[in-house]
Amino acid sequence: MANKLAQEVEKILSVAVGDFIAKATVKKNCELIGTTPDTLTPDKLPELAEKIEKSVSFFSGKEVGSGVAEKIKAIKI
Repeated sequence: MANKLAQEVEKILSVAVGDFIAKATVKKNCELIGTTPDTLTPDKLPELAEKIEKSVSFFSGKEVGSGVAEKIKAIKI
């Protein structure tokens, strides 16, 4: 089970790409920055947002990607 932070990231992402892809994207991008959805910490959010922005931009366009990244960076938990 992903922690609260990862759940928030998934919620933001699912609006843009759907639930299934959001979950997979969070998992893969957490691995790329050396963490997991269970151990994601607030200090990793900017790095995670950057990786996710690239993924989402590739599939859904740059505007969607940067919007998602900004929302992820703004998460406060």
